[in-house]
Amino acid sequence: MTGDNDSFPDPDVIEEEDEFELEEEAIEEPAEAVYENGKGYVASEDADRISQQGFYGNRTDGNRLELEPVELLHLIERKRLIVKRSDGEIIGPDTIVKELLDENPDLWTSYLVFRDLRSRGYAVRQGFGGGIGFRVYARGDRPGVASATQLVYVLKEGVPISLSDLDMVTRTAAGSRKKLVFALVDQNGEVNFYRVAQATLRNHGSDDNGGL
Repeated sequence: MTGDNDSFPDPDVIEEEDEFELEEEAIEEPAEAVYENGKGYVASEDADRISQQGFYGNRTDGNRLELEPVELLHLIERKRLIVKRSDGEIIGPDTIVKELLDENPDLWTSYLVFRDLRSRGYAVRQGFGGGIGFRVYARGDRPGVASATQLVYVLKEGVPISLSDLDMVTRTAAGSRKKLVFALVDQNGEVNFYRVAQATLRNHGSDDNGGL
């Protein structure tokens, strides 16, 4: 499979490649995060500047900022975060990906999509299951105040999506009144985005006009 529309799964519901606007993120001095149970926690004194300017993480007890793995990887890469274990050992992205590999074998693929979206200036949150990897917010909107406008489903080149999953995610997007975008990651790690419209599949071999 390639990133071209004519070889993408179920091309009848694929429109033109979606264009995302570019916006630079502010560069911050490194903060520190404690790595626990696959997530990172930034102390309250550094939480504001990480969350408010970049729309990262969620607040927990004690006003700490809880960061998802993809957020940790992105902040490390941008040199805005130093991640340590509770004993003070500094760990890098390779360690995080390796430790979470069994739980989330597609973590690096998801990160490539997350990084691409963030590099274009979008606020991004984790999805809510059902194959939805991320929620993407309109430019200038704040997570927690505004609602996401787009849902992103992550695909790897060579791994097709089933018709049942395609139907499920298109229905999910339509039901939540959000645009659905497929993020296709090729074997070189490049990401292409495709806007998806809801499709109704019918059995043309019978007189039954009901959808499958």
